[in-house]
Amino acid sequence: MRHGASGRRQRNRGGRRGGNNRTQVFDSNGPDVRIRGTAHQIQEKYVALAKDAAGMGDRILEQSYLQHAEHYQRIINSWAEAEDFIRDDEPSEKAPQRSRKEKAKEDDLGLPSSIIGAETSKEVTLEDA
Repeated sequence: MRHGASGRRQRNRGGRRGGNNRTQVFDSNGPDVRIRGTAHQIQEKYVALAKDAAGMGDRILEQSYLQHAEHYQRIINSWAEAEDFIRDDEPSEKAPQRSRKEKAKEDDLGLPSSIIGAETSKEVTLEDA
């Protein structure tokens, strides 16, 4: 039998596809429970379980559930950050294009001249560096 014959269905066996598919189903093996669903569903379920554990007075189990919920919240946040990054890279028709100098000034995290003194502060641009 030949491998890769035409007419056979190709399977993606290596790596990840996409990355931030919000409808992706996860299997989560948490403490004393197994949950299956999207990241949003799993996060909400762990928060509900944490509230139940707090109501029973089990602080350790509550914290464990909250840590699991935090993991899935970080996944959700990474999707939002990726969308923001993509939106920032796309030029907007409404917003005027900014030069590198303007972007560098906006992103400058240096100390303000009121702290270091106006005569000692030097403006560094991307062209100088």
